[in-house]
Amino acid sequence: MVHLSGLGSTIIIVVWIQTALAILLVLARLYTRRVIIRACGYEDWLIVATLILFIMFSSFTTAAALSGLGSHYNELTLEEFVWSNKMEIAGQTCNLFAMATCKAAVATFLLRLVVVDWHKYFLYGCITSTTIVCILCAVLDFLQSTPIAAVFNPMIPHKINLNMTVNAVFTSIFTAFIDFVLALFPWYFLASVQLKRKERMTVCFSLSLGVFAGACGLVRAYELCALGSHDYTFPLKINTILANRYITIDDTVPFTLWGFTELLVSMACGTIPVLRPLYKQLRGQSKSSDGDSGPSNSARNTGPAYALGSARRDEFDAGERQVQHSAAGDSERGFTAGGMDNASDESILRDTWKYGITETTVVDIVYAKANDIEEFYTK
Repeated sequence: MVHLSGLGSTIIIVVWIQTALAILLVLARLYTRRVIIRACGYEDWLIVATLILFIMFSSFTTAAALSGLGSHYNELTLEEFVWSNKMEIAGQTCNLFAMATCKAAVATFLLRLVVVDWHKYFLYGCITSTTIVCILCAVLDFLQSTPIAAVFNPMIPHKINLNMTVNAVFTSIFTAFIDFVLALFPWYFLASVQLKRKERMTVCFSLSLGVFAGACGLVRAYELCALGSHDYTFPLKINTILANRYITIDDTVPFTLWGFTELLVSMACGTIPVLRPLYKQLRGQSKSSDGDSGPSNSARNTGPAYALGSARRDEFDAGERQVQHSAAGDSERGFTAGGMDNASDESILRDTWKYGITETTVVDIVYAKANDIEEFYTK
């Protein structure tokens, strides 16, 4: 049962080009984390989950295209239309779950950069609210009509329970809003962090790439609003009705493709800030070449810096440090224990896996001469 016509071939080509780009991004991220800096966080596994859902989204959409997605209804049999509709809805469900995991990955990355409690609660709120909205949208997609079979085959006598277009538009706008929030939030919580201007701009701009994902989400919402705006009449006098709106099997193509684009851009925006070590390696620079920004692992450190860089979690605790005695024996200062500079944004911020950005305290111990102390006590 293959019916590839209309926009079907275009859909398949666009979908798998974007899927290939997503795979390359995730492979680059995993190589950077596992091979270059040898450390993976929860956000990395969330991105992997997003990629799996992305591939499932692509597979279902391809199956839908092979069954008639992108064609006019009058070119299809009822069986082809129903099967294509099932595959498309299954793909959109994967897309919704992928949106939730992708936003959660970005927020989880930011959680490792913040230390203020309400900042953490705010990011947890973003993760929770996005997950709830996406899951509700996916569930309501199957409950828009009674019986559920009418969701796939509107020729079955049914009752429309809700306007799914409104629900989908709200979800698209909400996820776009979260993209903008997560993109702009670093500018706020980094305002009080003492960084050089160049470093601040590098970190903030790299963490703010999510505005592009938000823009894609708004375009997708616009396409959803236009869904079914044309009243198509077909032979056999059959109209496909979804939430009191008339649509065709090719009417959903724009917002489907924009769904892929939004998800790909979201993954890219969450991955690019992590790829700085890979970029520096490709340029032939060492992983510690950013040592001039802030305290480093050299003798010029001025205080105990706890667990800097992206050393593995089991290599340190936040309180570990070593003591370096100066050649003159007049003072002792702490320096980094077990860490390495990973050249990424969290390295610039001197992030720790457990405690985020930490303060550096300078402790100078001055030793008096023994005869001065003896003279003091004999007075």
